[in-house]
Amino acid sequence: MDSPTTSQASETLKKFLLTDRNGKRILSIPEGFYKGWIPKALYTYQVDELYVPFLKLFSFPVAGTALGSLKDMLIFHAIGNYLYKLPKSFDQCSLITDLNLGFNHFSEIPSAVYNLTTLVELSFAENYIESIAPEIGKLTNLRVLNLSGNCLSEVPDELSRLKKLQILNLAGKWYPRGGLELVPLPVCSLPELQELDLSWQKIHTIPDQFGNLRKLRIFNLRGNFLMYVSMKIHNCEKLVNLNLTGALRYCSVIPEALFTLEELRTINLSGNFFTEIPSKVCELRKLRVLIMQRNALLRLPVELFSLRHLEVLEFGENYIEKLPEGISNLKQLRFLGMERNCLHVIPDEICLCQSLITLHLGSNKLEKVPELIYQLKNLSDLSLNDNNLTELPLLLDRLEKLKLSECLHLWNNKLKRPPQAICDQGVHALFPFLQELRISEAKHRKKMILIGAVKAGKTSLRHALTLGHSHLTAEHERTWVLERHLWEPRSELRVQILDFGGHHIYSAAHHMFLTPEALHLLVFDLSKYTSEEYEDLIGNWLEAIMDRAPGAKIKIVGTHADLCNSQDIKEKVEDILRKIHKNEKTNMDDLKNEIARIQKILDMPEARLNRGEFTEIGLERLKEKRNHMEKILSSRSALPHSIQVVSCAKDLEGLDEFRTELINDLTETEEMALPKSWYRFLQEIQAHQERILPWNEALHIFIRVMGSFNQSMIAMGGSPDLSMIMVLMYLHRMGEIVWYDKNPKLRSIIFHRPETLVEMLRAVFRHNFKEVVVFEDTHGNSAGLTKNRFDSLKEDFLEEGLMSYELLHYCLLHFELSSDDLDTFISLMLKFDLCFEVTKSALSPNRLASVCILQFPWFFKPEMPESVENAWPERTPPNQFELCYHLHFTNKRPPHFFAKFSVRLHNYFTDRINWKYGVLGRKNLSKVLVKRTTVEGSTFVSVSVRGSDLQEMWGLILKTKSDLLNLLQEWPFIRFELSLVCSHCILHNIEDPFRFPGEVLQLTVPKNVYVANWCKKAQNKDIPACFVYPLDQEDQVDLQTHMKAATEFLMSSLTLDDVDGMSCKSVLLSEAGLAFVASDLGFNWSLVMSQLGIAQSHIEVIQLDNPNQTYKQILSCLRKWKDSSNNSDDDKIEELLRVLGSTEIGRMDIVEKIRDKFQL
Repeated sequence: MDSPTTSQASETLKKFLLTDRNGKRILSIPEGFYKGWIPKALYTYQVDELYVPFLKLFSFPVAGTALGSLKDMLIFHAIGNYLYKLPKSFDQCSLITDLNLGFNHFSEIPSAVYNLTTLVELSFAENYIESIAPEIGKLTNLRVLNLSGNCLSEVPDELSRLKKLQILNLAGKWYPRGGLELVPLPVCSLPELQELDLSWQKIHTIPDQFGNLRKLRIFNLRGNFLMYVSMKIHNCEKLVNLNLTGALRYCSVIPEALFTLEELRTINLSGNFFTEIPSKVCELRKLRVLIMQRNALLRLPVELFSLRHLEVLEFGENYIEKLPEGISNLKQLRFLGMERNCLHVIPDEICLCQSLITLHLGSNKLEKVPELIYQLKNLSDLSLNDNNLTELPLLLDRLEKLKLSECLHLWNNKLKRPPQAICDQGVHALFPFLQELRISEAKHRKKMILIGAVKAGKTSLRHALTLGHSHLTAEHERTWVLERHLWEPRSELRVQILDFGGHHIYSAAHHMFLTPEALHLLVFDLSKYTSEEYEDLIGNWLEAIMDRAPGAKIKIVGTHADLCNSQDIKEKVEDILRKIHKNEKTNMDDLKNEIARIQKILDMPEARLNRGEFTEIGLERLKEKRNHMEKILSSRSALPHSIQVVSCAKDLEGLDEFRTELINDLTETEEMALPKSWYRFLQEIQAHQERILPWNEALHIFIRVMGSFNQSMIAMGGSPDLSMIMVLMYLHRMGEIVWYDKNPKLRSIIFHRPETLVEMLRAVFRHNFKEVVVFEDTHGNSAGLTKNRFDSLKEDFLEEGLMSYELLHYCLLHFELSSDDLDTFISLMLKFDLCFEVTKSALSPNRLASVCILQFPWFFKPEMPESVENAWPERTPPNQFELCYHLHFTNKRPPHFFAKFSVRLHNYFTDRINWKYGVLGRKNLSKVLVKRTTVEGSTFVSVSVRGSDLQEMWGLILKTKSDLLNLLQEWPFIRFELSLVCSHCILHNIEDPFRFPGEVLQLTVPKNVYVANWCKKAQNKDIPACFVYPLDQEDQVDLQTHMKAATEFLMSSLTLDDVDGMSCKSVLLSEAGLAFVASDLGFNWSLVMSQLGIAQSHIEVIQLDNPNQTYKQILSCLRKWKDSSNNSDDDKIEELLRVLGSTEIGRMDIVEKIRDKFQL
């Protein structure tokens, strides 16, 4: 029986016994748990695997005689002990496949081992074995044999019987070195050998027989004495890794045979004495890793850089003075080691090795680092210590991965810019310093705008330019509204990039950012271009830039070149350039002709003497128009004569040339560094925490900053206000801030961080608003919205474009805007015609709780609401007039103009019905219908007004016409025809009505002309002059007479069919009937009203409301009489006729006319 101590040890041993998921029993004793012994209970466990590492064992329990009892054992590892023999019984472990007795004291391989014919893996590494017995040939199942770190001087021929051997390690000790002088010939007869290690031997020859190892993949000959390598080595067709470190010191050149290894991936030639690399290195076409540290290399061959698969180049500790041209060909290079050489310069093209992760350049003689090193976006380890550097590239901080790794080594240089003391503190001190230095010293500050149709490739182009490599835009990464990014291709150049989304909704905000100072890149998808798509892809966008940013520089960029062949590209480019210049020539010719026509009029004697048909106002308008056109002519942007063709896909076709040209264009202007005081002011305002900076706060900061620099205001603008205006205008032009100096209300605020304005617009103008804007309880509470209320307001926006103040607050909640800031943002959107404010009284009751409601025409539905047909019947009602004008675009329709026109129309309506292509509105007694229609490719805009008050109707016609024409000035080369539709034809429902030229709308009704034969569709019939010429909105002298002509015409045109079921009496009491009566009453009209029961005080109030407008006074009194009387229609008419026919009034002529016309 075991003693208590032994029993306790046995129990402890049992704790190390485990069973894996496959049922194998594994005994693994922790390293050093027992020291020099193991409990003999070991033999009681039938284990499959036994591990006894580093236990200081000299032998096993009971001298190991029972070791053979472990007959089920498959794996036995006893590394790191003092074992020097095994019992003969060990060969009874006949199932063992893996035996590892490395790091012991064996002087020979125990004979029992040779009987373990099941062995697959055998290791006696790091022992003292001097020879291998011939019995090794019995182990025919061996696949791995590790005898490294022993003292072998020969190998038995029987080793060649191990036909299944795949891995053989015969490396000697570093000292004393092994005794093998030739690659053992038995080794050359192992057909399945894949890995061979013969390091630290004395081998001087690789024989011809070595070529028999056709499956050899890895060969290590480190630390040998090679002098000859057989050319037969090229038969080792699968050799991919060759280590010859310190093995070729007796060779003056690299053996030629090595360059025949076409499949070689890695070669290490370090620690030799080579002075050059033969040009034949280019024959190693699949080489990925080349290591040649500690040689005597003086130069590198150009051919080396033709090996496009190279990933690692290590040439540390040589004498190389420069890198030859061509390193930029190594697109897959990840590691470049050039430490401890004699380099004076690093070529700029190294910055094109975009895959570089590690760049070691320490201990050279470098005086500068390439400016464009920041393009190495993957660089995370950069060593520049022990050089002669005096300055660093100011864009070094753009290396984000270097910042994360903190592996930037700069010690022992002569740095002054930035100071060495800053550099020695590491990236967290250095990078912010570089950024501040760069911003303050930039000599060129530019704004660049990317604009074009949806999916043109704008964002992918931006990525290619700024990142230096391909990053194609995924669907979820597409730009919505616009994005703002900083691009610093050089330390002296700062470019604010505005990337405009191409969706039609986003174009609403584009004109807020287009400026003449910016460089505009018009981007289009070349692969989708056809002549028919010219306007949508290029033409409309080009004119938008030229019209809104006169004088701006424009470049046209065709993307997706990789999807087109060269012939397609040539034909498409030629077609585009032909259309661009043809259209521009037509526009310029039209403009010059119009200027000449106006000048001809102004030169006429009648115009110079200001008499005849030329009124003073008319002449001034002509002069203004001429001056405006001359300004357009003189400030027109120069059209590009070429188109940049690029691909943003992997190869970035044409991108390098385009990028270089772009940078040259951006820096061609005169240098202008930002004054230190201006830069400090910019820093101060951008540090302001609020999203929007009020003028007064900005002025306070400005005065304080200028005072700290002793800056004279007189030298700048004369006063703090004027001086700050000058600075703000410059910063706005350069894209550093956004400030609208020409708008009185918006002038009082500054968007000191432009991304704030961009993000605020993006929060509203989303094409995917429905999916993105969702309710969250926390945000809802902050905005004062419940889930139901939010859902209702969101539906209003999606269905009708109605954005409540509360929903807008919710969308902008993360900006933490004050009420004043939110009001300012609303004013901004109103100013740029992005929306209009809806009067709450016109809304449904569930919206009355909102502070205000904004409506965005960009989100209107395309379908016309059914209510429009009811409110606006096809034929004009019998008791109403109708005025209408048409605008026909003769060449093309300006993009998105109708949404802006819809915004401006809100100035004239009290309520309205909206859809994408029309508006039906009301003002007092008049209705207005505005529609956009397309017929056979031509676009028309019609504005129709119905009502009874012709003067009010003409006012609406003229105001909408004026707004429409003013809006179209944004597209000065859009050609259109304006015409007035004949009211006579409308009232008589003539299918093809006569149209008067639009010039009639510039005049007023002629003096003393009330009717004439105006309409060519009714040559024998006079029509009222006020149907053709606008009534003067100020002159009321002839108004009553014109209304009499109009109402008589209207009444004469009525038939029983027109009345459509209405009684003649009802027609008389309608607006048209009352207008008919009002137009005939004369000077004693107030007496008529008194006898009809209208109090004198009411008459006087009406007179005060309509001063000097007799006709309107009469008509208003008649309306009041009709509406205030409780009598029936019959009684009202009888009363009216009685008063008019009374002796006191004596207007039987009107009575007879009424009876005759209305059949009374």
